[in-house]
Amino acid sequence: MTVAVELKEVLAAIPIGPGSSACMQNHRFQIDQVRDFWNGVAPRYDEVNARLSWTHVERFLTMQQYLPAKPAQRITNVWSRTGGAVRFIREVCPDAELTNLEVSDVMIGMAKTRYPNETFHRTDLHDLEGETGSQDVVVSLETLEHVPDPVHFLVECHRLLRVGGRLILSAPPAWSEIFLRLYEMFFENHGEGPHEFPKVGSVLQAMRSCGFRIIDHRGTVLLPVGPEWAKRSAEWVQQRLLRRIGTNRLGIRHFYIAEKTTPIDPIWSHLEEEVIKPGLCSHCGTCVGLSGGVLRFADRDGACLPEPAEPRSLPNVCYDACPQVSSSHPDMNRRVFGTPTATSNLLGQYRRLLVAHATDEEVRRNSASGGVLTAAVLHMLDSGRIRGVVALGMDEEIPWRSVPVIARSRAEVLAAAQSKYVVSPVNTILDRLADEPGPLAMVGLPQQVFAIRRLQQLQHPSVKSISVILGPFFGNELYGTAIDSFLRRFGAKKEDVTSLRYREGEWPGHMSVRLRDGRCLQMPKFHANYLIPFHISDHSLVSQDLTNEFTDLSGGDAWAPHYELRGEGFSLVITRSELGDSIVREMERCGALWTEEITEGEAVRMQSHGLDFKKRGGYLRMQRRAARGLRTADYGVTPSHIGLSRRCFEAILSNIFRVCAWPIARRAADAMPHCLIGPLFQWFRKVWKATTRRVKRTGLAAGDVGNGA
Repeated sequence: MTVAVELKEVLAAIPIGPGSSACMQNHRFQIDQVRDFWNGVAPRYDEVNARLSWTHVERFLTMQQYLPAKPAQRITNVWSRTGGAVRFIREVCPDAELTNLEVSDVMIGMAKTRYPNETFHRTDLHDLEGETGSQDVVVSLETLEHVPDPVHFLVECHRLLRVGGRLILSAPPAWSEIFLRLYEMFFENHGEGPHEFPKVGSVLQAMRSCGFRIIDHRGTVLLPVGPEWAKRSAEWVQQRLLRRIGTNRLGIRHFYIAEKTTPIDPIWSHLEEEVIKPGLCSHCGTCVGLSGGVLRFADRDGACLPEPAEPRSLPNVCYDACPQVSSSHPDMNRRVFGTPTATSNLLGQYRRLLVAHATDEEVRRNSASGGVLTAAVLHMLDSGRIRGVVALGMDEEIPWRSVPVIARSRAEVLAAAQSKYVVSPVNTILDRLADEPGPLAMVGLPQQVFAIRRLQQLQHPSVKSISVILGPFFGNELYGTAIDSFLRRFGAKKEDVTSLRYREGEWPGHMSVRLRDGRCLQMPKFHANYLIPFHISDHSLVSQDLTNEFTDLSGGDAWAPHYELRGEGFSLVITRSELGDSIVREMERCGALWTEEITEGEAVRMQSHGLDFKKRGGYLRMQRRAARGLRTADYGVTPSHIGLSRRCFEAILSNIFRVCAWPIARRAADAMPHCLIGPLFQWFRKVWKATTRRVKRTGLAAGDVGNGA
């Protein structure tokens, strides 16, 4: 490869542009890849660094300047490699209780040989060894760029330190990547392996966000190559003159010295920095439900985000069970169904694909589509398979708001039927389930189901009574502001509401609101969909699970002209586990279901709009987040190819959502008469679907979305 070509590739890989340094992203490499690389270079690591002389040793000399010379300190040295920093730490703090954490097993062996009386432990650079608030100093030299999740790492460093403790961290700045590549063209180097040099602004912002006060920041190693006297002279000029006149960001190594000023609950800090602040919260309710009253939802009818309610520590499970933490679909597929590769890349693991409807007309009319999930719950109750079901009902005291309930009778199940299209954190009920007599079924959206599956894997007592999981397909959910918008056009307020149904009456149903003054406000389902672009939740735009892939049984509308024209409500049903399949077969035998087998191709065509929106659109929207420097969730699902036309289409669609979320756009929509906006939206929807059908369907039948890390 020529120098020009390599430089071009390096420059292209460096993110630039407005907002690109807004936040530290989680990296795409895994710790095992990092460990394998450093195990491989360990035998020649010290030899190569010896040739760098002062350029390598400078990190230790600068560290010494910030190392407090106090007796009996506790110091953690994160990523100690072959023990290079140990001697320099001991020169300043000879009696310190020093713990060295290292990624490479080979390097640990080398370090133990060199320093047999020192302590070395293996680390994954994620959950750091040590008690909370136990350390006086954490040293982390040239580590951050190799950490799979930098924000999590910084929160862990904060957790380890006592109040007043100090973090001494160094890392090369993002722009030094090009100089590394130039150096490696002409000089021997052990290489960096999987890495991403961080932007200086991103590091400073992330450290402050994680609870640190920045004491000092300095760029070092202005001249990395050449005679030692020249390198030292350049450093003297940089530190004593140039950095005082605005060149502090020069140098291929940067030191960040920070202090922990206040105690922060580490579990809450992880959730806040990794999920809530980056806008990745799925509003599933898991952390609130497991918090023991420590967390609550703020702005329940708006942003609906968790916040501390009491100054107590959160249990670890609040973080471990969050569906946006370790959100890999292949990994969950392996744990639930025994294989990382699903039957279908688009539909998930399945045993049977059916079009079906409940034969009980009351159930069918009372449900969102064909009533299959409601009928399944009633069948399991009648047969004694379950003693109740966790589902969503409407709050009697706040009738516009949905709440999780445990339905144990036919009347209660029918009252909880139908979809609820606003943010509804079902898993807040987890605090009750440990004491509820089971077995229970659960009906939840994909993010809620993902959390329940995680808790089952952890054998948490809150889910011990859940024996079967069902779920509807998940196209989108709306913030509670959508209800305000709907009511506003009729001159009503939430306080006037006595009941709210999202799909009342014959399929496809009406959004129906009854008021205290006796009025009934109605809008056909497809007309009420005008609310979607103005109030869709952020999670809906990045979720990549349409068909609720980790349930035992899932279902949604059978969107096909053959069934739609009949207007009675038909469901596309997917049985995924042996349990889910057995339930459907029992219902077929006793006549509770009418069913018709269909092929995977037919099922994909029925849901092509939603599958494209989730599998390809969700992935592209995550890419757009990453390009803006925002943290992303890695679902491990990567489209093998997305054509230019689909990317252009996504750019248009994303901008539509962005504009519609503006307050002025929402006010304009609210001002339009309901007799006009509904039909206008329906017309626009038909034109939009017709003109974009080819773009959205191309490749879907072939299953162009694959599993991958």
